[in-house]
Formats: sequence, structure tokens, C-alpha cells
Amino acid sequence: MRSPDYGPGPITGPNAPPAGNEAALLAAFEARRASLLRRQRLQQGVVMVLLSVVLGVSFQVSGFFDGDHGGDPLGRIAALIDRLVPVLRADVLLAGTQTPGSLLAWYYDWPRWLALLWETVQIAIVATVFGAIGGLFASLLAAKNLSPAPWLFWLTRRTLEVARTLPDLIVALILVAAFGIGPLPGVIAITLGTTASLGKLFAEANENIDMRPLEAIKAAGGNWWAQMRFGMLPQVLPNHASYALLRLEVNVGGAAALGVVGAGGIGIELSRAITWTQFDTYLAILFMIVALIFMIDLVSEAVRDRLMGIDTGVSTSTGRAK
Repeated sequence: MRSPDYGPGPITGPNAPPAGNEAALLAAFEARRASLLRRQRLQQGVVMVLLSVVLGVSFQVSGFFDGDHGGDPLGRIAALIDRLVPVLRADVLLAGTQTPGSLLAWYYDWPRWLALLWETVQIAIVATVFGAIGGLFASLLAAKNLSPAPWLFWLTRRTLEVARTLPDLIVALILVAAFGIGPLPGVIAITLGTTASLGKLFAEANENIDMRPLEAIKAAGGNWWAQMRFGMLPQVLPNHASYALLRLEVNVGGAAALGVVGAGGIGIELSRAITWTQFDTYLAILFMIVALIFMIDLVSEAVRDRLMGIDTGVSTSTGRAK
């Protein structure tokens, strides 16, 4: 309902306040506003106090500022960074593997690391593809406007919630014990987590679609699958692809971490470097993982722009998109 227009001149009409009460109404409004502001500030203050208490207790319990762990936390962080950074010498920087202080001496086993890194990428790709397919089918049942039955919607949502509560690392540990060391436990563990996460994201995207194309397909005699294929999927495909590509970036890091427990990939070398306290080796492998994720992000961005029809070319003369 549109609010009445109290412009210049006397206020008339059924919504006009009684004559002479304007000052009283203004005072009541200001009093109500001041009361709401006080209540809001009190609530914010209580929340800040509670968060501060929780943060303080967490620092105390974790021993972050405990001197028994080797001095102040900033000093421990500085000591860790000093261990991570290798000793490189400018005069022999491009020398061979056997020359201390060179880049090749730092990356002394880079062919093996690249092979394991490629295995990590393969684990992430396979898990993302399977997880995206599973998440797509789950999202059809987990969306309120698309699920064929209320009980299927409820059951699918609860199943996805349970799956999201399972940490990938714990699942990978169990699967390594069941199947042995190798990439298979990592693929299964990441696939489960990806299906649960993408199923929720896809379902939320599905709930925001325009239902009129689906109604038209249904009126023309199309079944439920035809409505999903030709009415729903074209609307959400760019969003689904964007979520899946983002999950691929996350899964690369997850696959590297799961390798520490024997689930294949570069994590095996990370575990060895940690075990033998080779901190400079750990940093070298970490840089390779970061560079890989950076390249995947660039490729994912290009694919997302292509699917959404975005032209990234910019005219240098006008500063506007071509």
C-alpha cells in the first residue's frame, strides 16, 4: 500500500492525523526510534561481549599465548617462516641440482613432484565430475519446486546434510584402511563431499528458476524428465557450471591434503617432508600447489565467462567492453 503524500498545505483525507497532534505524533515517533536504537545497541554489546569471552577462552584452551610452547606466538611464527624459506644464493641461482643455494637444488625432485601433482589433479577432476553429476540429480529432488514428492524432498535434504557433516579426512582414513593406499580412497571421499555440497547449491539455484517454461512443457504433454531437461536445465546451467568449477579448485587442495593420509597424489610427498622436517621442501611443494590452483582458476574463469556469454575484451580507447 502506498503511503499518503503529506506535501505542502493542510493534511486532509481519511489518513490525516487529528488537527494539532502533529507534534505529539513526531515526539512519539522519536521516542520509539530512540528505544529501538537503545535495544539494538544493547544487543550488539551483549553479542560483542560473548564473542570476546569465547575468543579469550579459545586462546586459553588452545595455548596460543602459552610460553610453554616456545615463546610468544609471533616469535614462533617467525621461526617457522625462517625454517620454510630456503637459503638461495644469487651467484649460483641457476646452477644444477648438486649446487647448494640454487633453484634446482631446492626443487631437487621436481619431476616426481609434477607426476604426483598431476595425479592430484586427476583425483580432483574425477571426483568433481562424479560429484557434480550426483549433485545435479540430488538437486532435482532437493528443490521444493521440482521434487516430485514431499517425502523425497525431505529425505534428500536430510541425506545431503548428513553427508556434509562427514569430514573428507575422516572418510579418507576409513577408506584407506578398507582399500589400501592409493588414489581410490581420495576419489570416493572427495566425491561424497562434492555431491553433498553441490547438491545443496544446485537445489538453491533450482528453486529460483522461472516455472513458466516447465508449465508450458507439461501442458504440451512433456513428462517430469522433459520438464527438467528442457525447462529447468537451460536456466541454471551457467550457475551449476560456475559452482562445479569453483568446487574443482577446492577439490585440488583437498586432494593434496588427503594424500597426507595415503589417499594418493602430492600429499604423500608433503607427508614425507613433514615427517623428515624438510620445511624448505614443504614450501617448494606448496608453491607448486598454489601455482596449479591459480592456473585452474584462470581456466575456470574463462569457461564461466564463455558459458554465461560474457565478452572480456576491453577497448583501450574508450575503456569500455567491446
